[in-house]
Amino acid sequence: MKRKIFSIIPLLLCGTLHAEPVTDEYGLMINAENSISLFPAEKSVAPVKNASLGVKRAFASTPTNKWYINHPETNRVCLEWLYDGQFPRAFIKIQKSNKTDSNVKTLARGRRCIGWVNLPKERYGTAAIYQGNDNVLNKVVVIVQPYIVSLDNATYSDTQFYNDVNQGLFANSLRNSGYDVILYRYLNTDSGVAFNAKGVKVLLNKLENLPSVTSTSVIGLSMGGVVARYALTELENEIGLHKMASYVSFDAPHLGANLPRGITDNISRLLSKIDTTLCGLKSNCRSARTILKSILSKINTKTYNELIINSPNGYTDRRVLLNKLASLGHVDSIPSLAITNGAQHAMQGYPNKTLVTHYKLHRKWYNGGSKYFKVYTNPTLDNRSGGYADFYQILSNLIAQHPHPITPYVTLGQKHSFVSTWSALAGNEGNFTEVASYPTTNERHLTITYNKSLKLRQWLDAHHF
Repeated sequence: MKRKIFSIIPLLLCGTLHAEPVTDEYGLMINAENSISLFPAEKSVAPVKNASLGVKRAFASTPTNKWYINHPETNRVCLEWLYDGQFPRAFIKIQKSNKTDSNVKTLARGRRCIGWVNLPKERYGTAAIYQGNDNVLNKVVVIVQPYIVSLDNATYSDTQFYNDVNQGLFANSLRNSGYDVILYRYLNTDSGVAFNAKGVKVLLNKLENLPSVTSTSVIGLSMGGVVARYALTELENEIGLHKMASYVSFDAPHLGANLPRGITDNISRLLSKIDTTLCGLKSNCRSARTILKSILSKINTKTYNELIINSPNGYTDRRVLLNKLASLGHVDSIPSLAITNGAQHAMQGYPNKTLVTHYKLHRKWYNGGSKYFKVYTNPTLDNRSGGYADFYQILSNLIAQHPHPITPYVTLGQKHSFVSTWSALAGNEGNFTEVASYPTTNERHLTITYNKSLKLRQWLDAHHF
């Protein structure tokens, strides 16, 4: 397929400003500009009120239906064993599904199972279905979630996901036009791209086999774009993409994302300096240690190691993923669209020189050495064209919001390139059928502007059948 660089021309507005949001003929909120936060605690996304113009029907953020996406094979599990009174009953034995009851009974003399159940080998995720206004599951848009950072193991709910996607009324606009929106959420975000791609494949196969479904498009947000590409290219190589209409990669880190190494290297140093003897019983010290340990646990997962360019322990995982993606290639048999939040050539502009974040440990609560720590920016990676983040500031805020023996002093405005334009295009515009017009300046990662929503609507209308 030939590549086209597509320019998005926004609708021209005339007249005076309205107190209520104004929508276009698609029901999209004009001049809307919202971003999906990778840290839900950073901001709470409220449901968007329907604008007074262009909205045919208001929709709830509660799914019409919900599927649990699991591995098709099962393990046979005994939930309750009956014993001869000699042993505790609280025992669970997992058997392979190809073993018979008689084989199982011989494994333990004097007991028998009185409660068998078949459980899936793997649980991948959930698919929350939001049907369109025709109440028929036919024109499907699957949206694969980004990586959401949770330091307290809070769940990224269907409602949060819907409200994120519906900023600017995008989800409602789709449903009002008869599209069915399916939001795919991971159950094991940190298990890696390949694992989560298996869940997307199971979902797409399920949709492929539903007679009512005529066509399906997949939109992958950030990490979701890489997961969706992995799943689609495997399906393309194995059985072909028959009911698939299109694939959209939205600011996805195909060649990796930049979470500054200076931050991750200093977290463990910071943690080691909190004296557990002098302030171990203090709630503020426990709070400081908990938040730092939670951050450390997130930067040692398989998914983090695969996707973050300078991950301390991720070289092997990253090389394996990049080699696999290279061998799978790109989605070729259906139209594909790349959207980047990075400008085409404009650098971040800041930081264009090394900047420093200072952390001060209060004197009686640190273990020797200097009580000041410095985290340096890396202009080589930070100052690139791309969707930006401000993790220097976010880390500082995460630490500062709890009472503890640490005081951060962050150089304000230290936003850095997170997913470079180069990475969002997987290194070449020709990897996609079309590239949506580049923003004139770099935008925050996962920013959904009106122009992007409009392009998505036009793209889906052009390729669904």
